[in-house]
Amino acid sequence: MSSILDTIQQRRSIRKYKNQEVPIEKIKTVLHAANWAPSNGNHQPWCFVVAKGKPREEICAVFSDWAQGYIPNAPYIPAEKKKGMLEYAKDFGGAPVHIIVTYEIDEDAITTEESLRAASAAIQNLCLAAYEEGLGTVWIAGEVAAKEETKKILQLPKNQGIAGIIPIGYPDMNPPAPEREDPDLSKKVTWLGF
Repeated sequence: MSSILDTIQQRRSIRKYKNQEVPIEKIKTVLHAANWAPSNGNHQPWCFVVAKGKPREEICAVFSDWAQGYIPNAPYIPAEKKKGMLEYAKDFGGAPVHIIVTYEIDEDAITTEESLRAASAAIQNLCLAAYEEGLGTVWIAGEVAAKEETKKILQLPKNQGIAGIIPIGYPDMNPPAPEREDPDLSKKVTWLGF
């Protein structure tokens, strides 16, 4: 087993998966890791939906429909990348399972924000544990996570939002490490009182 720092630095976002089932025990392992995330006041405001088969296909269709209209017209996406992105959008690179991490929506905006932050920590734990289990993941949010259609497919109550849709499976790619912005942390860190 590698150190946690090695795991953090070696994990990559995977956008192409092998056509191979993920054992349920591995899924349970990553869910347990996610459930051990920190949260304000130990509130633990997350829930998980594990989707495969028809619900997974329906979520893919929501994402693909949006992408088909958005990606070709996005001026910031280089033309040579658009075809690959549209292919990926069809089924999240063929990941056989999606783990959807939800959070509590409260009448109080600060409580809702705290819930989203905690669910995000759960996603980080999930992705790191998946890497340790030999699985790949990628964190999907944005349009597909915000759509009411996605929430309906997942049968979410009104008081739950989607922090992320995490496609998970055996990686069929080994992407290089992307460069870090400000790698020596001379701009991103402010030291006070040192």
